[in-house]
Amino acid sequence: MRALVGFLLPHRWRGQLAQAKRLLASDQPPPPDVGQKLDAWLESPGWEVRNAAVKLIARFRDQGRYHRLLQRLADPSEAGIVRRNAAEAIARLGLATPPARVALVRALSDPYWEVRSEALVALASLFPPAEDIERALLELLFGPPHGPRRWVREENFEVRMACARGLGHLGASRAAFEALVALAEDDFWLVRSQAAVALAHFATRCSEYLAEARDRLRRIDRLSEGAISYFVHRDVLSQVFRALDTAPEEGVAPEQLRALYLNPSEGWNHLRR
Repeated sequence: MRALVGFLLPHRWRGQLAQAKRLLASDQPPPPDVGQKLDAWLESPGWEVRNAAVKLIARFRDQGRYHRLLQRLADPSEAGIVRRNAAEAIARLGLATPPARVALVRALSDPYWEVRSEALVALASLFPPAEDIERALLELLFGPPHGPRRWVREENFEVRMACARGLGHLGASRAAFEALVALAEDDFWLVRSQAAVALAHFATRCSEYLAEARDRLRRIDRLSEGAISYFVHRDVLSQVFRALDTAPEEGVAPEQLRALYLNPSEGWNHLRR
């Protein structure tokens, strides 16, 4: 019903959206009454208004309402873009709390691909490697653990890219390494590119895989479609090879590789910082 009202009567909250736009653009401290507005906007029938409230909580670093981000993320009736922006806000705020961890792991099974992608990025940026997170990433890629794991089941290429990033940061087992090898053989060059970075990243943390990672990286298909795409893929791979070839035997520092993760919000020819 809330979604239907929002669709039929969008003009009802033009004023609220205009206020939110001014607040988001302002470099001034939040006004005294902004908390009451945010609480009201979070309950608005219009998803655009709720979305603006989520962004403003992050913009003002309103710690008293961080739990509302977790609620938006976990609400299956919420608009997908609102859930997605809640996950992104959690990462931007550095909300590395147990409740945030639980919400982000659950979000890996969200039906909307952008939520899964942002949850992966958030987990990779906020939390250390852990068996339960690794299991959740592998289940996202391959399905339930009791079934056969012969192929990658995740259909969205951006989620597969984010899975590579997540396993590069959070994987620690042979299963995680083999999952990265599978992603390095993906049909899409962007996935292969990010899997290459993640394989090297994984090997810097788990040095017993370093020699095998070097061998696997040299087998990655370097071809891709389009001139710009080709150069991005080629350049990312060349930087990975250069980092590993010039590194001491124990590997390279992870910080040298994190800058090679692509940032989709800035276009595929920009790297995620």
